[in-house]
Amino acid sequence: MTSPLISSSITCEARHRVLLVDDDAVSLDLMALLLVHEGHEVLRAHDAGSALELLASENGGRPDVLLVDLQMPGVSGGQLAERVRAMKGPGPLLLAMSATGIQRQQMLAFDGFLLKPLALGDLRRALQPRKRGRKPVIRTAHPRKTTASGDPVDMAVVSKLLTMMPAQSLRELVTASIADSRACIQAIKDQTQGGDSARISALAHRIKGAASMIGAPRLAKLAANLETGGGEAATPGVLQDLLSACDELERMLLAGKFTNTQGPPP
Repeated sequence: MTSPLISSSITCEARHRVLLVDDDAVSLDLMALLLVHEGHEVLRAHDAGSALELLASENGGRPDVLLVDLQMPGVSGGQLAERVRAMKGPGPLLLAMSATGIQRQQMLAFDGFLLKPLALGDLRRALQPRKRGRKPVIRTAHPRKTTASGDPVDMAVVSKLLTMMPAQSLRELVTASIADSRACIQAIKDQTQGGDSARISALAHRIKGAASMIGAPRLAKLAANLETGGGEAATPGVLQDLLSACDELERMLLAGKFTNTQGPPP
């Protein structure tokens, strides 16, 4: 069984010990890479239950930062934060993250918010020491120019990923994400017969999260619309649009669009 701990390859002492909590495997892997790239030590949990087990464990010490996806099935990120706040002893810095907008009441138990895909500048600012009781401003949009949601690939995100991993690793990650998205689309199609709107929204959320992290805004936007609309929005036309977006990403991957670019300086 793979250990949940990822150690930084940087020789200096890790800046923070971060517990990363996200139900989407692709997002979890990519954000772990980003944090390790920044010199942090990373623990990973795929749901609130796993996170609470790690926090209760005596092995290796507690993390000093929790970075939690808000929209997880079952126990939400906000509910997890409330439980962590209730624990005895010094509490970690609690940071929420989401690929979509948030409401202020969702942030009551958190110290800050990061918008997916994570921007390095936002991450660095969120982890900086600050005066007691002072919370960072919640940013709901990245400061850089926003890529149009109709574009299949956001090259700024791709360039950032290539600073953190070899081109072949990114290619494998995008391939896995496309395959998982197609599997989710098929599962959504199966769910339309039973009318399970909550399950459809959860599957759409999974597609959206992974697409945002690999820099696929068109697929992310289509999935976000389906997540909001639920079962009623899962029409044959919408599902075909999702599949077409996956096909387009695969064509661009084969053409080298995800690997023939240079990343910006860290």
